[in-house]
Amino acid sequence: MTNVVTRATTAALAGTLVAASAVMPASAASAVRGVLLPIPAAGPGESLAVTAADVSPLGVVAGTARVTTTGPDGNTSMVETPYRWAGLPRVGWQRQRLALPAGATSGSVSSITDLGEVAGDVTVDGATRATRWSITGTTATLIGEPRSRAGAVDPRGATWGVSTAGPELISGKAELVTRAGARTLLSGTPELDAGYRRYVISINATGTALVSVFSGAGQGTTARPVLWKDGATTSIPVFGTAYLGPACVSRVQADGSVVASGFSVTAGLPKYVLLRHVGGVPGSNVVLTEATQGQPVGGLVCPSGQTVNNLAADGGVAGVLTNASGGRNAAYWNAANEVTVVPLAAGELSAQGVAVANGRRMVILADGDDGTNRLSLWRDGVRTELPAPRGWTIRSVVELTESGVLIANVQDAAGTIRPAAWSLS
Repeated sequence: MTNVVTRATTAALAGTLVAASAVMPASAASAVRGVLLPIPAAGPGESLAVTAADVSPLGVVAGTARVTTTGPDGNTSMVETPYRWAGLPRVGWQRQRLALPAGATSGSVSSITDLGEVAGDVTVDGATRATRWSITGTTATLIGEPRSRAGAVDPRGATWGVSTAGPELISGKAELVTRAGARTLLSGTPELDAGYRRYVISINATGTALVSVFSGAGQGTTARPVLWKDGATTSIPVFGTAYLGPACVSRVQADGSVVASGFSVTAGLPKYVLLRHVGGVPGSNVVLTEATQGQPVGGLVCPSGQTVNNLAADGGVAGVLTNASGGRNAAYWNAANEVTVVPLAAGELSAQGVAVANGRRMVILADGDDGTNRLSLWRDGVRTELPAPRGWTIRSVVELTESGVLIANVQDAAGTIRPAAWSLS
């Protein structure tokens, strides 16, 4: 579920004028084509999907290779292998297969530290176990019980977020685990105890954790983001459901700020909001757009999971706004909450901001009138086309680093998925 604005919400606001700062038509810079990251070869009867999950500030990429094998009887089996990639001067991109601990049959990754340590899980005796990999990538340490996963790690590698599934579908726990093995159970506050499952999805350098709290069942399952700091919590006032779509929230910045979009209910009135939360715990909220006030529908785009890289350290926000005809434009909010709507380029039917970096840099993913996805960099009014490697199309954008490395996942006509990189420095 990647759509941040439902059809019903868009229809209700059709004809609403976009209230935005004045913009000039974007200039164009020379195109920068992406390059493919190296991946392992698929064997006979195998299909391969290699997906980048996270990127360090130095441009080290962490991801997972999934090999699906179809046997002569038609039955399939799947094995995942964790990888890292680094771009070396005069050599190019190199890949490293991360080591699996003894007894592990597969592994996947979710997050990476500033120095390149990787968080994720491995499968041992048929159950996943939360895992951290060393800086060298040659050793892996189990840091969770069976049915656990490390979904996040802070930039320094001091604290790892471990979530463990319980014996029943609607049970489980979440913990913060230090490098020395000290464990802090995330429970005991009204916000955390409001659900039956909790997942740690982001941790900043000062130990502020972003936790997704699940409640309800079936189509009524609801996920709400909660910030935790030193035992205190505050709820970010948006929620997502299986029916309405997810609540998207950015990773936690060093100052404890996040941006989020989703549904909210005040005095029984539902509304779709895009907001900025500042000040960590408890902090305060600034609403950027709110559908029930006649403003355009604004939001974030989360192609996988709930967290996105749509908030920069300087306060810039990348997102999307509906326009007067119900279409969508990429939009950028600065730290003062002033919005700039980016006009559609020739051949674009709609567009959305999907990643951001300091200095008014935003990655735009657009739907072309030829049926393809188009990627570009918007930098303070200047658009740079970012074509995919030849023969490939854009599947999802992972991150734009401050040094100008853009990582996205691409797909070819055969369905093979692999990471690609753009150097935008």
